Amino acid sequence: MKTTNQPTDKKFGKFSDSRLWKTLLWQCILPSLIGVVCLSSPAEASRLQNWRFQATQNQLSFRTATPVQPKAQLISDPVRLVIDLPGISIADIPRNLRSQSVGGAIREVRVGQVEPNMARIVVELANGYTLDPSGVQFEPVSGNNWTVQLPEPQPINTAVRPSVTPLVSSGEKRSPEIAQGNGFATIESVQLVNNGTQLLIRSDRPIQYNASWDRQTLDYAIQIFSAQLGEGVRLPNGFNANNPILSLQEREDEPETVTLMVQPNPNYHVMGVVSQGPNQIALQLQPKAGVSGSGQGSVSPRPTTPLPPENYPQIQAPRTQDGRLVVVIDPGHGGTDPGAVGLGGLRETDVVLDISQKLAEMLEQSGIQVVMTRQDERTIDLAPRTQLANRISADLFVSVHANAVGGGRTEVNGVETYYYQSGNLLAQYIQNSILQTMRMNNRGVKQARFYVLRNTQMPAVLVEVGFVTGSDDSQILANPDNRTRIAEAIAQGILQYVQRTR
Repeated sequence: MKTTNQPTDKKFGKFSDSRLWKTLLWQCILPSLIGVVCLSSPAEASRLQNWRFQATQNQLSFRTATPVQPKAQLISDPVRLVIDLPGISIADIPRNLRSQSVGGAIREVRVGQVEPNMARIVVELANGYTLDPSGVQFEPVSGNNWTVQLPEPQPINTAVRPSVTPLVSSGEKRSPEIAQGNGFATIESVQLVNNGTQLLIRSDRPIQYNASWDRQTLDYAIQIFSAQLGEGVRLPNGFNANNPILSLQEREDEPETVTLMVQPNPNYHVMGVVSQGPNQIALQLQPKAGVSGSGQGSVSPRPTTPLPPENYPQIQAPRTQDGRLVVVIDPGHGGTDPGAVGLGGLRETDVVLDISQKLAEMLEQSGIQVVMTRQDERTIDLAPRTQLANRISADLFVSVHANAVGGGRTEVNGVETYYYQSGNLLAQYIQNSILQTMRMNNRGVKQARFYVLRNTQMPAVLVEVGFVTGSDDSQILANPDNRTRIAEAIAQGILQYVQRTR
């Protein structure tokens, strides 16, 4: 972290036998009233450039960057005309322009990304109305510019089932079929099994999904396309810091998509999502070496650094009412953000990650439950760091950084610790402990509005362990043994604070 005149704040976001069901339970082929070019889906994802629905004319129009062959179906519950665009992305459409409220018999028209390589346009009707699919006319102005003329919606009690009309093909040109769709996949249950190391998701039909890490939140995102949560389905909750999963939430994402955001315990590996039959998928977590897989009781992370020396003071921390004290350790920066780079190419991220890993090990040895915001070189924004601490109701938050100053001022050296509100006493203990252990300049305990300090709900401090640009500090921080001593000092300060306040 680079020193400025003032502390700066870097921002590290059902139908059963109803008449409607019977009306929709058929297929028909949309006749082509005019010739259209028969087009194949593009090999690579293209973009939806614009779309528009003219309510006065009941006409939908859309343009794509490359030619596309739409696929259409009429779906129940609620009644809607669904137009899929294979090979198309909606990334160019701003979020505030992805839906349009209409009113009357047509409730809403919206666009969404139902699969990574499939865009969808949905014309949703108001309750009590349906469409005659044989009256839906697709008219391609060109291969990538289409208009869709809709018939007047009909009240369900007057809707007449039209006869199935065979596909009318004119040369190489055709309109898409209107098929009777089976509706969304309904997620019937989401539950934890095997002591919380497996998240099972069951549906009433085959599941199409994608799973990946979300860089903004650090959560593991499971996207289930063309799906909806069933009525009464509740997500598991009541997690604590010992569980394999710390948080599970549904995110309001694209239309027609259920997105589950999983915050895994850093002491567990995410093994990925696997299919367990057509209608069930499972997210598997596995404890890291040295971690109990029960999801209960004590959790000891895999040793990634040498154990602390035998003479390290093992002060037993008092326990909270529901178990061990929980401390979040936050190594600053990481991944594409190395932080400050000092003398000899010494990088802040390398220094603080090593210190933080050693600090975590020492606190665990003293009976404290530690959760780290990162354990490797990955890019993490500021918000997910504080969100993690707040979600698990941590008792303390300690962010570890290294300082820097420009202008070739190598004479600037020293340690300083920041707090915002409730972390003053914790900052004093940590600062004093480092100074008693290391021969480094005392730059004091200071108040600052750093993001990670003012957005945490527990006592929080940010420790600047020295200047990577300083002639003295850079030599200290470059030495792994010195980094171990600094970690010991921070641990000692935390334990002294705990003894004083708990």
